[in-house]
Amino acid sequence: MRFLAAGATAILMASQAFAGSYETRCETQMVPYQETVKGGSPEKIIGGAIVGGVIGKVVTDKNAGAAVGAIVGGAVANETSKNTVTKYREVETCTNVFVPERITDEAELQKVLQDLNDGNTVSKEMTMDAQYTIGVSYDGKWGPKSRLAAEKYLANLAPDAPLYSLVVNDVVIVSSPDVNAIDEIKEALLEAGVASQIFIDLE
Repeated sequence: MRFLAAGATAILMASQAFAGSYETRCETQMVPYQETVKGGSPEKIIGGAIVGGVIGKVVTDKNAGAAVGAIVGGAVANETSKNTVTKYREVETCTNVFVPERITDEAELQKVLQDLNDGNTVSKEMTMDAQYTIGVSYDGKWGPKSRLAAEKYLANLAPDAPLYSLVVNDVVIVSSPDVNAIDEIKEALLEAGVASQIFIDLE
């Protein structure tokens, strides 16, 4: 099953040979991290030893207890004097970035644009190439701006093709060589209670 899926993917990629290419791009950033610095100042350690010694002598009333208390007090002072500091280190991250190129074959570009506007499956790379060619943002997502730019581009490729305009109250809402798209917008407006008309080659 995996073999068949891989074969299907290979066929799809072969039928949609894109013009752009992948490039590895790296960047270096300073990334913060936390580090604990051990060891206190001599003053803190000595002060802790004195306090510990006094407490040890009072509790045990013996010099031995004072000595043990001094050691413990110094250790506690040293432990509590640890500081957490923020440091930085350089981290390099690399990613594969697709760099689109223009589709120079006019017939291929026309087919790709028609496929995209019809909702047919087109690879992300080919979509980005098409977007780059017609001068819109190439994010690989075929949205309203890409669709409109494609319609205008296709109209320029076929200057003899009729241009359909949707008019509401003597105002042109949208123009496109795709009459089906214009009809869909007209029906949506009608459902919203807005009457509109379609004109061909309106000047």
